[in-house]
Amino acid sequence: MRDRILDDLLGIPEQTETLYDSLIPKRVNNLLLVTSLYDSYTFIEDGRLSEMLLNEFMELNLQYSPHIQRVSTALEALDLITRMDFDLVISMPRVGEMNVREFGERVQERAPGLPVILLASSLRELAQLQPLTDLKGIHDVFVWLGDVRLFLAMIKLVEDHLNAWHDARLAGVKCILVVEDSVPFYSANLPELYTEVMKQTLTLMAEGVNRSQRIIRRRARPKILLAHTFEQALELYRTFREDLVGVILDIAFPREGRMDPAAGPAFARIVEEGSRDIPILVQSTSEFWSPGPGSAVTFVDKRSPDLRQELRTFMQDYLGFGEFIFRDNLGTVVSKADDLRSLEWSVQAVPLESLEFHAARGDFSKWLRVRTEFELSGTLARIIARTPSGEELRRGILQALHAHRARVGAGVVAEFSPTGFEGSSRFVRLGTGSLGGKGRGLAFVNSLITSYHLENRFPGIRIAVPPTLVLATSVFDQFMDGSGLRAFAQQEQDNDAITRAFLAADLPREAVDALWTFLDWIRYPLAVRSSSLLEDASYQPFAGIYETYMIPNNEEDPELRLARLGDAVKRVYASTFHSEAKAYLQSTPNRVEEEKMAVVIQQMAGCRHGRYMYPDFAGVGRSLNFYPMPGMKPEEGVGSVALGLGKTVVDGGRCARFCPAQPAKPLQWFSPRDYLQNAQREFLALDLESHGSGQGGMLNLATLDLAAAREHGTLYPVGGVYSPDNDAIYDGCSRPGVPLVTMAGVFKGGVFPLGEVLTLLLKAGAAANSCPVEMEFAVTLSRSPGEPHAFDFLQIRPMVLGTDAQDIPMAALRPGDAICTSRMAMGNGFLEGIQDLVYVRPGTFSRARTREIAAEVGDLNRRLKGRPYLLVGPGRWGSGDPWLGIPVAWSQIAGARCIVETDMGDMHVDPSQGSHFFQNLMAFGVGYLTVESQGREDLLDFPWLEAQEAAHETEHLRHLAFAAPLEVALNGRRNRGVVLKPGCSLRGG
Repeated sequence: MRDRILDDLLGIPEQTETLYDSLIPKRVNNLLLVTSLYDSYTFIEDGRLSEMLLNEFMELNLQYSPHIQRVSTALEALDLITRMDFDLVISMPRVGEMNVREFGERVQERAPGLPVILLASSLRELAQLQPLTDLKGIHDVFVWLGDVRLFLAMIKLVEDHLNAWHDARLAGVKCILVVEDSVPFYSANLPELYTEVMKQTLTLMAEGVNRSQRIIRRRARPKILLAHTFEQALELYRTFREDLVGVILDIAFPREGRMDPAAGPAFARIVEEGSRDIPILVQSTSEFWSPGPGSAVTFVDKRSPDLRQELRTFMQDYLGFGEFIFRDNLGTVVSKADDLRSLEWSVQAVPLESLEFHAARGDFSKWLRVRTEFELSGTLARIIARTPSGEELRRGILQALHAHRARVGAGVVAEFSPTGFEGSSRFVRLGTGSLGGKGRGLAFVNSLITSYHLENRFPGIRIAVPPTLVLATSVFDQFMDGSGLRAFAQQEQDNDAITRAFLAADLPREAVDALWTFLDWIRYPLAVRSSSLLEDASYQPFAGIYETYMIPNNEEDPELRLARLGDAVKRVYASTFHSEAKAYLQSTPNRVEEEKMAVVIQQMAGCRHGRYMYPDFAGVGRSLNFYPMPGMKPEEGVGSVALGLGKTVVDGGRCARFCPAQPAKPLQWFSPRDYLQNAQREFLALDLESHGSGQGGMLNLATLDLAAAREHGTLYPVGGVYSPDNDAIYDGCSRPGVPLVTMAGVFKGGVFPLGEVLTLLLKAGAAANSCPVEMEFAVTLSRSPGEPHAFDFLQIRPMVLGTDAQDIPMAALRPGDAICTSRMAMGNGFLEGIQDLVYVRPGTFSRARTREIAAEVGDLNRRLKGRPYLLVGPGRWGSGDPWLGIPVAWSQIAGARCIVETDMGDMHVDPSQGSHFFQNLMAFGVGYLTVESQGREDLLDFPWLEAQEAAHETEHLRHLAFAAPLEVALNGRRNRGVVLKPGCSLRGG
């Protein structure tokens, strides 16, 4: 994965992997078939050669099938070759009035080097072509024996001839040399050989390789080189001597222009003397063969009814296509391995003399190259050359195998395999369909980290996506279809009833079996996250609409652990149909039946502290700051962090905000009192001894005070104190006073370079998405020298910016025309059609009753039945902390077209930019204005509002309905916004 902008930002990554997509650069894309209509019909019974060839390619999982054009005569072919480019010509001997011997030469005159294969329709016709040595301009001769795979073999043989040298030099691709002069035999045998090579290669792909990688790695299969004479074979051997994995030959074939019954033995001796470890298979009708002592020659009778099985056995036992069989010096089998994982286990267990025996013979290299593991083969060859014996050899091989398997899985979304999965797997998927929004984002970041080697970009810091299993949307479909809950879930409005029904249903058997295997390896706490089709989409991100569930995963009973995980998955599925999700969907063009849910099961980030687990701090970074302080630029971004789990931040709770480019510069809180009121005083952690307590997203979570953080040792890097004696905030925790979370050790000290790390990652994310992004992360600080800090990516999503900014002619604003003006505004353009205004009455507002106010807002939202309205109230709307604002859910304000946030009178509350609620406001283009009572340019005309007649009133709210619309003008780029009274306008006319 490469991108020019990312290359400029992150540097061009060093290329250490095999360029599989660069293999086989010369292909047979256009094939010219020169044959009469009758002959083509005879070949394939009804003339559907292209279709049958395509079916054969698809059966072998090949990527393409060549385009075929057919002409009846040589003259037509020559005319077409003059006008069009072809990669291969296959011609029958009967080509009209022109003699086929002349045709080959004429083709070379028109298109020098164009391969021409002559295909006889029968053995009788083949006999009429003798002597074949007189055929000039003909690349090779075959005879039709009724097997359509012959066309595949002819095409692949030409491609192998054209690409073998290139692929061997580029990636070390191996070759099989076939020496055979019998046209009927190789016409029958080559299709078998190619089919076997392709099928064997397909089954040998390493674990951790996904479907797309399997497709492209097929290009690295061993190439087949065909020679008909001793001289041709010798030339190919000398050219590809270091690249041969095996030789297949007859006993008798031409040498020096005549048939030599000893040509095979003579050539075999040359191979054995020059490359003793190359296995040789002799296929002949003659049993006259006298191999020398220690010769690696296998004999097969061409007339054997089991010829294909014997060929397969030879490939598995001698060419490296089968198991790696560890033997001792006496030839006794001591262990077997069929993949890299079992190879690693065997290397640990086998006697040292067996390991040295196979290392000296080059067996590891041969076995790995057949499996397209070229880099690992080269690495082990260097280790063996440097350390040919002793326990150091064993350690070196084990380290290389472990490192390779970790690297292969690092940037890949691998298919979950019950036999191939193990605890070190980094990112795997179960099922087909989509990974969902969150899963897609994490898979992309996982690939980005690997491509640009971001994991070690900062010394002493490990940047990674936590180990992840994604249940793709097909598992959700199977669950919904099998449970019969779809119609019920779409109609039911009671969230608890939906959840109970889903918990009572069974997950698909395949998913249960996979989770059982997963938990057999995994014993760490897990985060079970939603990842719907629409979640994190660039146009409607559904941020925070669905819940994340944390589970300790530490029970001794494996069935109980499986039940807990299964219940968490089903809770996520149930949230697809909860009222909040349905209300959100009603505000979009989508329908609830179109939504599908994938589930991300992920290692929880953090460190254990007694019965609790949590990261040192977590939060959200945004590459665009809507409310930059003086001296800061919007493109420098903004971050919000909190001690403990990041749910505090995304729910709009108390946290510390900073500019990643200028982390030491204050971004909020203008006085010690403001600091004291806004700073984080408690935090969230996973309770490892809680199994199912708590509601919704608080399931298994605990709210702890800072005394617990001090006891755990996690407060010191992020804490400060408020001293009431001199009304001051001090960094660090050594002074007496009220403890606070200030993040001073991170923002100002050397605890962790969060600003530097976040700046780079936000820029990289924005460049990769071609738009501003928001990312969630967690940081766990090192507990011992030499151990790196951990920066875990938890989510990345695009930010929705809406329409382009329009200038607001504030100079045209007349005194008394505005309900409110703001110098902190989000949104762009003029909002139309707002004739209703709902505001929280200042005189009755109490921070202790914000939950009641949220319920009243929800009731009024339903009364308005979708009519757009302006919502005005104190504090941070959508906050998870009821002391910081009105804790409304999205469904309670779904009709709001614009929100005006005022300060709370007795305390300053900084506007949130890291919450899910804020992200959804952006997604729907909801205007957002912040009005500060002490702001010189801010205004909110409460006396005018109080003077208007109310259409409806509650204890805390007033609803005003106007005859004329309110004009709302926003320019988020310049942080300016204004709401005008009915009948007033800033637009001319």
